[in-house]
Amino acid sequence: MPDLPEPLTVIREAVESRLNQLLADCCYRWDDLGDAGEHMLDAASQALGGGKRMRAVLGAVGTALLAPHTLRPQALTSPQAIHLAAALELYQASALVHDDVMDAAPRRRGQPASHRVFARTHTASRWLGEAEDFGTSAAILLGDLLLSLAGEEMGRATATPLAGTAAGEQARAAFDAMTTEVALGQFLDVRSQALPLPRQEDPLRASARMHASALAVVRHKSARYSVQHPLVIGALLAGARPGSALLDHLRDFGEEIGIAFQLRDDDLGVYGDPALTGKPAGDDLREGKRTVMLALAWGRTDEAGRRVLEQVLANRAAGEAEVSRAAQVIEDCGARAAHEKQIQAHRQAGYQALERLRAQEGLNSACLEDLETMALVLTERST
Repeated sequence: MPDLPEPLTVIREAVESRLNQLLADCCYRWDDLGDAGEHMLDAASQALGGGKRMRAVLGAVGTALLAPHTLRPQALTSPQAIHLAAALELYQASALVHDDVMDAAPRRRGQPASHRVFARTHTASRWLGEAEDFGTSAAILLGDLLLSLAGEEMGRATATPLAGTAAGEQARAAFDAMTTEVALGQFLDVRSQALPLPRQEDPLRASARMHASALAVVRHKSARYSVQHPLVIGALLAGARPGSALLDHLRDFGEEIGIAFQLRDDDLGVYGDPALTGKPAGDDLREGKRTVMLALAWGRTDEAGRRVLEQVLANRAAGEAEVSRAAQVIEDCGARAAHEKQIQAHRQAGYQALERLRAQEGLNSACLEDLETMALVLTERST
């Protein structure tokens, strides 16, 4: 997997500095809360740690797309770009904290999930009530806090926009639309996991319906906010005209690469190395995730294979041997290979959208090269 070119790693460093500053400001702002404030802000720091900052980088690249070639380094790390990048990372952290609560996930990025950390604090402190209930409640509030901080930081990004008041308003509206869409996408995900498996339906027909449903979750919960929205919000902040061909092509690129990114994540959720992914292999199966990969397997395997999948799906007590058998079913029936072909097809569609972007006048050519590099980094990864 290629690493990011140096100008993009500088964005990461600037964002880390900004996030640290924000947390320090919060400590000062809420010092009257004493230990309670420290507990919450320590948890916020942990929730923000360990990420690859890809959404931050994409947001900054979006703001630099319209910059002259010679001003690319300055555009990538302008105050507006870094405020946007930090807002995206704060929002990402809030979404992950809430996601871990909903999934009852034990770990995130190789560390105990936030609700587990809060529960351990409760136990160690010998507080009243149930540690698990406290952990869940505190983590929900942590996610809310991070979401609030994200909104504040986005307000700073648009307070002095790169291209006037209208650009700032459009960028803020796009940011708000992103957070709304992800909430609805999360509900689609939760709802899909609650629906019974289509045991009485023709497997091929059921597979097609499951595939369409899974792709809807991918688009609304992950793909757009991971790639498309950061790029588009950045471009709007820099003055891209709503309804322009530029934004249309940027959206196409972001959606296709975002889908490929999430499909890769789903593959890693079953076959990834826990030492690299930071979470146990097969957790997506134990959590009952109705992924594109599961949909493909449902229509390709036989009745015995579907029974193996059923035994693991949404079964948090499933052991490694059971998960391994389910993973083998997915591989043996050709679903994993078909899934990989879909990843490559979406990435290729993203590259085609990138070629349409290259045909637009006035775009920073180096930033377009950045997008090509990012597409590969996001879709050919092991973490």
